[in-house]
Order: sequence, then structure tokens, then C-alpha cells
Amino acid sequence: MNKKRIGWMMGLGFGVCIGIFYLGNVMTVQPEKISGNGNPALIGLFLLFFFILFFMLGWMELMANVRPRLLWYGFVFIPMLLVAGYRYQMNAFDRYRTYVTDIVLNQEGRGGLDYANSITSDVFSIYMNNQLFNVNTFFMYVGLTLWIGIALMLLNTKAKPDR
Repeated sequence: MNKKRIGWMMGLGFGVCIGIFYLGNVMTVQPEKISGNGNPALIGLFLLFFFILFFMLGWMELMANVRPRLLWYGFVFIPMLLVAGYRYQMNAFDRYRTYVTDIVLNQEGRGGLDYANSITSDVFSIYMNNQLFNVNTFFMYVGLTLWIGIALMLLNTKAKPDR
């Protein structure tokens, strides 16, 4: 398959992923509201796992002629960016969790600290969707697919002694 077609397919795939991240973000329940059971935005996570394979193969095809030295730079540098993004997201999660807890505790008849902790205890709560689906986590997702693609390319070049 030619690189132009692969580029278009990956662009379309990233467009779908942006849509999944957007829908997941807008499905966040505001802290003032009461939510029913379940988190339908988590269905998007299964689709994102499918796209990881698609993007890894696309990156590998697009980087077929890239020098191994550049691949090694990406292999070392991208995890640094991923760790920085993860640390930022941890801090943002803690700040938002405090915000939601304060709002819940200040509402009459809404429940106490136990209820506030139950709806903010993990990232998979419908109240915390905007911490799972946002611009930072999208770029972390793209970076992870790129890093895995680079790692597979490096393994492939080690397996081929002619390169």
C-alpha cells in the first residue's frame, strides 16, 4: 500500500479517535447533577484499543525508510513526553477530584464524604470522564501508538541483519 493512502487512512482513524475523545469528554456529568448507573463513554475505550493496532501498523509502514538512529531518538524521547503528560494528568485529576468533592459536600441532601469519594475515587466514574477523555490524554494516546510502532520497528531492524 502506498504511503499516501496509509496517511489518509491514519488521518481518518485519528479523526474517529478525536470524535471518541470528544464524546467521552462531553458525557461527563456535572458535579451538581445526579447520574444514573453506568458510564456509556467507556465503550469508546474498547474502540480506542482496536485503533492502537491500526495505528501501530500504520506508523510502521510510514517509518519503513527512517534511519534506525532517528528511531532510537524517538524510542528514548517519547517516553519522556508520556511521563510528563501522565504527571500533568495526575495533578489535573487531583485538582478536579477536589473540585467535585467540594461541590458535592456543599449541596444539601446530596450525601457526605463517603458519597463524594465514591464518585471521584477512580477515573472510570462518569463524573470524571473529562479526566479520561481530553486533549492531553489524546496526545498521550497518539504518542503511545507512535512509541509502540517505533519499538516494533527497532525489533524488526534487529531481526534483519541487512539493514
